Amino acid sequence: MLDKIIAEGEAVRKKCVKDGTYGEYLAGEAYEKWIAKGIIYLEKNHQGETITKNFLEATQSRAGESISNYEKMMGILKAIQEFEE
Repeated sequence: MLDKIIAEGEAVRKKCVKDGTYGEYLAGEAYEKWIAKGIIYLEKNHQGETITKNFLEATQSRAGESISNYEKMMGILKAIQEFEE
């Protein structure tokens, strides 16, 4: 499942990018759905762990910070993927 969430995140990054006053940001239903899937996965498999807390904090972004926070979320998911393999 984690592989699928990561692949979906890469597609979302391309599909949901918007241009704003302060540069690019991510928004849209597909982006929000991807975030929700990441949260569900982490809460089921890594509940109470610091890594889950860090992911949740990254989801609380303002539009102008969404690219940076997306990268944090993907980094977390990819690090977990490496350890689970």
